[in-house]
Amino acid sequence: MIHYFVPSSLKEALKILNENDCYIFAGGTDLMVQKHLSSGLLPNFDKDVLFIMKINELNYIEKDNEGNIHIGATTRYNEIEASSLIPEIYKTVIKEIASPNIRNMATLAGNIGNASPAGDSLLPLILNDAEVVLSSIDGERIIKVQDFILGVKKLDRKQNEIIKEIVIKPQELDYFYRKVGSRKAESITKVSFLGGYKIEKNRLVDFRVAFGSVSTKVVRNQEVENKYINKELKDIDIDSVVNDYTNLVTPITDQRSNKEYRHKVAMNLLKKFLKEIKGGRDE
Repeated sequence: MIHYFVPSSLKEALKILNENDCYIFAGGTDLMVQKHLSSGLLPNFDKDVLFIMKINELNYIEKDNEGNIHIGATTRYNEIEASSLIPEIYKTVIKEIASPNIRNMATLAGNIGNASPAGDSLLPLILNDAEVVLSSIDGERIIKVQDFILGVKKLDRKQNEIIKEIVIKPQELDYFYRKVGSRKAESITKVSFLGGYKIEKNRLVDFRVAFGSVSTKVVRNQEVENKYINKELKDIDIDSVVNDYTNLVTPITDQRSNKEYRHKVAMNLLKKFLKEIKGGRDE
């Protein structure tokens, strides 16, 4: 028999999680799709469900003394998009996620918890070293989003833990973002790309690249990034950078697209990003 829990406080939710193995249900926009059987049938949940949207203490956007921004687990996308505290790159990505109706229900924590390599919001989170704060009756622990997501639908999460908040650290970077899908905002992403960079005196002092929908998790490789940090722009060879990433991007063929197309698109987006860094334009 499936049980449904609707706690009104985080303390109550943690007690329930410690005693029951539950799906954690916030906006439900990802979970309902996962458990949907076919048209006209109710979703099929095979274990207990913990509804957390009534936990008001998890709905907030706050800035701490160090400039980090804390986003509560039940904060919806539309609230994040409207907040003056949120860096523009997150708003740019969120505007292309699903439809306005979905963004009125969906949460950033839910997109992280879904652990899909096609999760659009994961790119700026991973690129900017964002963290999740996990709570349980045993206390709290903090882990980078990049390390929290282990693979498709796989998380470094204990059964009695809940995502309490996401901590984003604003970066002084310029960004290049592209999302490729059949119908732009409402489509599941075929390929997504986010690059971040900072240039000082014709030298690349920061360089970051993230690809979505091209592997079992968002692709970011800091070892490759470090090869190009502090290089002069004239010394950066686009073909060499592309070669460093070509074997890291390993898409599959599925109902959205084939792997050859996705790999080609990913490398083309990387080239466009590099041309922008070097001062060229590919309009």
